[in-house]
Amino acid sequence: MTRGGVSTMIQNFLLKNAPNRSTDMLHKEINGKHEYHNQTMFTLIEELNLPYLKVDQALNVLSWNEMFSYLTDIKADELQHSSISELAITHSIAEFFQDQMALSTKYVQITKSVYENGGNVLNVTFIPEVEDNHVYYFIMLEDLSLQTKYEELLTFQHQMQAVSHIAAGVAHELRNPLSVIKGFLQLSHLTCDFQKYYNTIISELNRMNIIIEDFLSVSRKKTNRKWQSPSNLIESLVELMKAECLLHSVELQVDFDKSFSICHINESMFKQVMLNLLRNAIEAFDEGASYKYLKVSSKEIGEYVHIELIDNGKGMPKDVLEQLGKPFFTTKEKGTGVGIPLCKKIVEDHGGKFQILSERDVGTKVILTFPLLV
Repeated sequence: MTRGGVSTMIQNFLLKNAPNRSTDMLHKEINGKHEYHNQTMFTLIEELNLPYLKVDQALNVLSWNEMFSYLTDIKADELQHSSISELAITHSIAEFFQDQMALSTKYVQITKSVYENGGNVLNVTFIPEVEDNHVYYFIMLEDLSLQTKYEELLTFQHQMQAVSHIAAGVAHELRNPLSVIKGFLQLSHLTCDFQKYYNTIISELNRMNIIIEDFLSVSRKKTNRKWQSPSNLIESLVELMKAECLLHSVELQVDFDKSFSICHINESMFKQVMLNLLRNAIEAFDEGASYKYLKVSSKEIGEYVHIELIDNGKGMPKDVLEQLGKPFFTTKEKGTGVGIPLCKKIVEDHGGKFQILSERDVGTKVILTFPLLV
């Protein structure tokens, strides 16, 4: 490469890191400067305001720009006629550079993120260059601290929005049973007959407790998982499933793969998902339906076990299906809108996938996948 030209690697670096420039604009800028103005690479870097340091094979500093001095807090008089080994450059950057000097026999661009003193994040790019048959080395820096802080702030804002959303949901869901309890307590005071309303009040208090437990379940992190067979866990629930279905005149079919393959599963959470989905399916049937059918099956496909719950209920229209899974969305009169999001979260926390397929007046299929031990 000639002193007045711009190498492919330098161009690639500039195209990737130049701020506020589109690729096409930067291509035109580079080509225009090269062809019509014969600008040197150093002038171009200065114009793009990218921090760089250039050294020779003896590690002597040949050139730099103000941005490099500013970013590393190394004054110009310290850089003048100095060697990189003499500079108060951070240990991580110097170590990275020394390693690349020792290892790089090919002229390749290597980039690494390091943490500066004080926690600042720097992207360091090491670029060997051949110029007039001499080898030189460029160290280019990109300060990622602002971007990192912005991402942290954005994450915090999202977390606060989630907290606000959950708080609003809790308040909304608890307000209904509280209103019922308040009303019946007032009635019992007026009629002097507390016993008449006792069962209703207890029922609403139990409902409040269920709502709180559901919300707590969303945030709990349970790590006590064991390697065990999903089929065995389903089999242990069969009698309970049969009893639930019998109470609601639902025909239950169970067809699971009795293989010895195992998954890393929290047993209580797995059962919670299965029973929640079972009750959802039962509650979705029309009371006057002549034939209610539910099938629970499991099978291995590749490195996953697939568990399916299929019913012939009334199904869901597309607009409801799109909303399903969002916190607090429910079509049930006394639903919390937490059950499905909770099931989805539990499955995904196990490294699995949660999917619902439904068609109006046809039925619904819920598919759970869990990774197997292979």
